[in-house]
Amino acid sequence: MDNRYGKIFIFAVLGLVMVFAAAVSAELKLSDEQWSQLRAGKIVKKVWKEKGTQSGAWSVRQFKHSPELMWKVISALESYDEYMDRCTVSRNLDQKTRDAIVKQNMAEPEAIQKLFDKMEPNFRRVNPDGTWTVYSYQRNKFPWPLVDRWILLEITHNDKIMKQYWHRLAGNIQEDHGSWQVYPDKNGALCENDFHIDLAIPATGPFVSFATEVTLPATYEAFDKMADDFEKKK
Repeated sequence: MDNRYGKIFIFAVLGLVMVFAAAVSAELKLSDEQWSQLRAGKIVKKVWKEKGTQSGAWSVRQFKHSPELMWKVISALESYDEYMDRCTVSRNLDQKTRDAIVKQNMAEPEAIQKLFDKMEPNFRRVNPDGTWTVYSYQRNKFPWPLVDRWILLEITHNDKIMKQYWHRLAGNIQEDHGSWQVYPDKNGALCENDFHIDLAIPATGPFVSFATEVTLPATYEAFDKMADDFEKKK
């Protein structure tokens, strides 16, 4: 074999090895006890306090559906208000509407929602690295004292690793950033969530604990229902 082609072959093999190694390292790392909980149909989760009134939470749950279907579900942001009880409005905004809210420091959700009829439909920003971004307006009803809360999030999607990550642009929630990631699993898919939120109230920590016990399970159940419905529409 010509030395040039021999070197090309070696580099190609090394490249495949590196890709395989990267894929393996991207697998979800869990303890034996956590795996047992997942296999028993439970949500594995934890909550912690961060700076000031900000708290963080992490969780993961197993789904019977394929990773590709669960990724489609998580990315279907405009369906959230149809399936999630706490979510009253969920719309993806175009660049012009996003800019108006941020630059004019708009604070009233009713005024913001009046802009929807003038938006460019199906807007998404395609990034140079192949990821794509949407501006997601979400309005939620929460227990007192939170009641009516809205937020505008910039949410980027990486289809290659099935990861969605977001950060806050505006809203009456002081801080909100985090991610969802879907992992292949022998029984279907694993969906991992981590979020960091600051509601600017002393009870943010207790509220996040409440959310992981009540709201988060409801979110996972909604994803299950969405996946069932999406599968029927294939």
